[in-house]
Amino acid sequence: MDVFSSVFRSARPPVAIVGAGAVGRVMALRLADAGYPIRAVVSRTGSRADALARVVGAPVAAASLDAIPRDVALVLLCVPDDQLADVAETLTGVRLVWADVVVAHTSGAVTSEVLEPVEAEGASVLSFHPLQSLTRADDASALEGAYIGLEGPPRGIAAGIELAVGLGMRYVVIPAEAKPRYHLAAAMASNFLVTLLGMVQEVLASLDIDRRDGLAMLEPLLRGTMDNLASRGPEEALTGPVVRGDVETLRSHGLALRQHLPQLVPAYAALSVEAVRLAVRSGRLDPARAEDVLALLQRMVTTPLPPKGTDRPPVPPSVEAG
Repeated sequence: MDVFSSVFRSARPPVAIVGAGAVGRVMALRLADAGYPIRAVVSRTGSRADALARVVGAPVAAASLDAIPRDVALVLLCVPDDQLADVAETLTGVRLVWADVVVAHTSGAVTSEVLEPVEAEGASVLSFHPLQSLTRADDASALEGAYIGLEGPPRGIAAGIELAVGLGMRYVVIPAEAKPRYHLAAAMASNFLVTLLGMVQEVLASLDIDRRDGLAMLEPLLRGTMDNLASRGPEEALTGPVVRGDVETLRSHGLALRQHLPQLVPAYAALSVEAVRLAVRSGRLDPARAEDVLALLQRMVTTPLPPKGTDRPPVPPSVEAG
């Protein structure tokens, strides 16, 4: 492709992977599967570098950036955010023809500006963030259908687009000033969902349902919810007592939490408030009824919690009265 060829000398440029953790491993596997020759794996942990190099057929496994072969045209930095600046500075001492090299990092939060030292040497730079939750147990298929978040100067973005296409992935271009909001959305979608399901496990555990069994029991519900989200969007996918304005059911939820899991009351109330906003926005919850729901949620949070160690605390009058 023309744009790709203007940055790289070949359609499948030789690659050096820096960092052999979860992201580095999965990215290396995806690149290798797509036909990109992995020339080197560099990691502070020598055993990880050796293991990954063997899997992807890289001839070089090393702990030093100096070991990167001279024919490498793409250096992919898959290291923790707080190491990027030091790695970028150290890279400037590597004898590469920087005008022919693209340096990308995989951070979702840090902009490509952190790569300024190698950009000053003539390299094209960008951030190339896989919008996916990855673990060391994952393989290349974990990135199937995932988006890549691209940010950087025009030449780096052009290389990133072609790289994403070469990997069979989709992409979205993010302005540098919007990177914190982009990463915020990703973190909320992944981390808060995990946190929410941890809360759900606590509720089910209070019923003597094993935590793993509880998640298995909920899996069809979660899949159905995701299908509804994909086809209809959040406004139409929302179901349950909030969108119905069902104050009595919400009151019973609040009482159950206060009696058995009082630590979850603030999170439940906060999430329910956001559900109210979504329900009103969808046009399915009358604003007047929404005020009744919000008033109940406020009482859930402000009514003093029962003393620690109380087995069956009395029902707070302000909550019971509704």
